[in-house]
Amino acid sequence: MRLALSAAAVFCAMWSVQQANAQGLALPPGWYDWTGVYVGINVGYGASATTQSFSGVVAGGQVGANLQYQNLVFGVDVDGDWSSQQGSSGTPALTVKLPWLATARLRIGSAHDRIQYYATGGVAYTRFTADPGNGMGVSSTRSGWTVGIGQETAIQNVLLRFEVLYLQFLGSTETPPGAPIPVSVGRLSGYTARVGLSYKFGWPGN
Repeated sequence: MRLALSAAAVFCAMWSVQQANAQGLALPPGWYDWTGVYVGINVGYGASATTQSFSGVVAGGQVGANLQYQNLVFGVDVDGDWSSQQGSSGTPALTVKLPWLATARLRIGSAHDRIQYYATGGVAYTRFTADPGNGMGVSSTRSGWTVGIGQETAIQNVLLRFEVLYLQFLGSTETPPGAPIPVSVGRLSGYTARVGLSYKFGWPGN
């Protein structure tokens, strides 16, 4: 539900971008136009930055929109990734897993013809499980925030990207099956490095 609300907010921002574009924010002649909506896929690698050690492959898709004004590119981006990230934590060791990740972010970039460099930030969500192997594990959906940087190259309507994100998720209190008292699980943080491929469409009516 929280991701759906975040996605709805991002798509409202996409609509605002479209309306602003319709008002005629001119692009200098001869410049590549980054303005439009896009959909695509991504793959990469993630790893923890806390004592809850985990790492693994991430892969999924993204949808977003850009509005260019001179050499500035303003954008919104929503993505969801399957994740194989897992590891161990504590003594005795817990098996830690993050089976999926999702973010909803704003972006601002500096365009240099067909290449842009951008900074990004927004909200993030993941599913976290920690299992000691005796049926007393905990599992919860975590919310948090993310910031990152990236570079994108345009080849006609195909956009190639590379980005690195730092993600931090809030702690939670869970009651494992059969446990007499709740268990507090601390904050999680980690990094993902991903490459992506998207196809850009022009705004309807343009």
